[in-house]
Amino acid sequence: MRAFLVLLSGLFCTGATWAQTLGSRAANPDFTGDIACTDVMCISALVNGSTVQYVLQTTNAAPLGYMAIGLGTVMAKSPMVVMWSNSDGTITLSQRESSSHAMPTVVANPPFTATSDPNLSSLSGSNEKFAYTMPLNSSATTQKIIYAFGTENPGSSSASASIAQHIFASTLQLNLAQPVSAASLANFTDPVTNSPSGGTVTLGLLPFEKLIVAHGIICVIGFLVLLPAGALLARYFRTFTTKWFKAHWIVQFAFGGVIILVGWGLGIAAVQQSFSGHFSDDHKKWGLALFVLYILQIVLGAVIHYWKPGFFLLGGRRPIQNYFHAVFGLVIIGLSFYQVRTGYRDEWEISTGRGISNAANIVWYIWIVLLPVLYLAGLALLPRQFKQERVTKPDPSASYMDLGAVPMTKRNEDYRIVEQPRLGGEGYGDDEPVGQWSR
Repeated sequence: MRAFLVLLSGLFCTGATWAQTLGSRAANPDFTGDIACTDVMCISALVNGSTVQYVLQTTNAAPLGYMAIGLGTVMAKSPMVVMWSNSDGTITLSQRESSSHAMPTVVANPPFTATSDPNLSSLSGSNEKFAYTMPLNSSATTQKIIYAFGTENPGSSSASASIAQHIFASTLQLNLAQPVSAASLANFTDPVTNSPSGGTVTLGLLPFEKLIVAHGIICVIGFLVLLPAGALLARYFRTFTTKWFKAHWIVQFAFGGVIILVGWGLGIAAVQQSFSGHFSDDHKKWGLALFVLYILQIVLGAVIHYWKPGFFLLGGRRPIQNYFHAVFGLVIIGLSFYQVRTGYRDEWEISTGRGISNAANIVWYIWIVLLPVLYLAGLALLPRQFKQERVTKPDPSASYMDLGAVPMTKRNEDYRIVEQPRLGGEGYGDDEPVGQWSR
C-alpha cells in the first residue's frame, strides 16, 4: 500500500511538472517559425535552437515532379534545395544554384548543408511532403525565399540529374521569429492540412519585377500605340494637308523614339537586376532585333526625305525606297505585336513565376484586329492620293534651272493652284509635299 502511494505521488509531481513546462512554453515558446501556402504547395519553417526544419508539401493541385525553395528573391545566385521522390521509395535532396534563369546545377560547396529528414517526409496519400533541416542564420529573422514546383520527375536518384523547367514559381516571405506554441507544432509537420489562416506575408512586386512592368508598359506605348498612330496619320491625312509629314515624324521619331529608348533601357536594367542573362532567350533576342529594325527605319525615312533621286523626281515616279519604307514600317508593327505577346505571356512568367490577367490577352486580340481594319480603311483614300499626284507631277522636259517654278503637265480646270510646288517636293503622295491643289 505504501509503495502504491509513493508511486501515485510521483506521478502527480511529474504531471504537475509537465503541465508547468507546457505552460511555460506557451508563455515563452522555445520554437519560432512560419508557414506559407500557395496554390500548389505549402512551406513550413520551424526554428529549434540553431537549426531550421523545412517541410515542403504539395496541395495536390498539380502532379508532383519536384519541389524546391531558395534563399533570396530571384532565381539567379540564390542557394536552392531541390527535392524529388524516386521509384524505390527514397527521396533525393539536391543543393543547387544558377547564375541566370537557367537550370540550376549542383554546388560542390554550398553556403549551408541541408540534411534530408526521411522520418518527417511522406510519399503516401495525396499530399506528399519532403522535409529537411539546415543551420539557422542567427541574423535572419525575416526570410525571403523563392519557390518552384515542377510536374516532371527527374527520373533519376542522382543529385545532379537534369530537371525540367518549373511550371509554378514565385517569391514568399517567412517570419522566423514568430512564436510557435506547443499546440500548433503539428501545423509545421503537415502544413497543407493544418496551416493557419494568417501570419504569412506574400511579397509584392520586387524591384526587378517593377522594372519589367515599366518596360512592358512603355514599350507597348512606343511600339503598339505611337508607331501605329504615326502610320495611320500618314495614311489618312496625306491627301488633306501638306503638314502630315511633320506630324508623322514627330510621332514616329520625336515621341516614339524617346519612349522606345526608355523602354529598351528599362528592359536592360531589369535583366541586370534579376541576373537572368542578356539575350538569353528568344524574347530578349527579338527585343534587340526589333530595336535595330526601328533605328534602320528611322534612318531610311531620313534618307527618303533628304535624298530625292533626280530621275524619279523629273520622271514623275515615286522612288522604290518609298514603297519599301511603308512596307518595312508595317512589318515592324507586326513584329511588335509578336514581341509584346511573348513578353506578357512567356517572359513574365519565366522571369517572375507570376501569372497575368486574361485582360492582357483580350486587349491584345482587339488591337491586332482593329489596327489592320483601320489601315485597310485608309487605303480607300488611294484613288484621291493618286489623282492629286498626277495633277502635281512636274514636266520631265523642263530644264533643271526652270524648276524653280515647275510647269504643270496637266492643268485640269477643276483644280486651282493654292500654292505652287517647289523643287524637292513631290506633292501629297510623298515625304514633303509643298504644293496643294483644291477644287
